[in-house]
Amino acid sequence: MAFLLFFNRTMYLTNYVNNLQTKINDITTEKLEMSETIAQYTSDISDLGGDKNSPSVQKLMKLKADLEVLEKKLDAKLAKYNAQLQAAQTELQAANNALQQSTQRDFSPKYFAA
Repeated sequence: MAFLLFFNRTMYLTNYVNNLQTKINDITTEKLEMSETIAQYTSDISDLGGDKNSPSVQKLMKLKADLEVLEKKLDAKLAKYNAQLQAAQTELQAANNALQQSTQRDFSPKYFAA
């Protein structure tokens, strides 16, 4: 009976870890794309002479600032998911150890001899 409990826990945690890794990968990709866009806006602002009174420069600066705010929010999400991932991996390792011990105990030859 303990074997099934540990097996189910291991499967649940494996799925949870995979979901967190997918979220982390998605955010990392999004941040990369956002960084490229911010760099492009910075270059465009420079190409326009950086005149802060220019409507074009003001628009680009606003877009750049908005992206930087979003980037900080993504950084916070990324930190949260990384912390959750680390905790889940530790718990998964413990569940795997418990599953292995349960398998050795529950399915040992002396168990079947009784």
